[in-house]
Amino acid sequence: MKIDWGFLRLVLYCAVGVAGLIVYPLSRFASGEVVQSVAASGLANLLHLLLGYAAIELGFEKSNTTFLKVILGGTVLRLLLLVGIVFLLVRVYQFHTLSLMISMLLFYVLNLALEIHFLQKKVSLKS
Repeated sequence: MKIDWGFLRLVLYCAVGVAGLIVYPLSRFASGEVVQSVAASGLANLLHLLLGYAAIELGFEKSNTTFLKVILGGTVLRLLLLVGIVFLLVRVYQFHTLSLMISMLLFYVLNLALEIHFLQKKVSLKS
C-alpha cells in the first residue's frame, strides 16, 4: 500500500489546528469531564479517518465494483466501530454524553471533508 504523506500531513495540521482552537475555551470554561469527552471523540474520529484513508488506498486501484465494495463496506464497518466506541465511552466509562456527541459530530464533519478532499485528489491524479 502506497502512503500519501501529503494527506497525512494535512490531517496532522488539521488536528493540531483544531486542538489549538479549542484548547483555551475548553480549559477556561469547561469541566474536566467535558474536556475528556472532546479529546476522546477527537481520537475516535482520527482513528475513523485513518481507517477511511486506508480503505481508499486499498481499493483505489481495483475495479469500480471492488472499489465501491471496499469503500461502502468499510464505511459501514467504521460507523459500527464508532457506535461501539460511543457506547463504550458512555455506558462503561461514563463520559459526558452531550459534549461527546456534539464534538463527535463536529469532528466527523471535518474528517468527512478531509476524506472527500483526498478522494478528489486521487481521482484527479488518476485522470
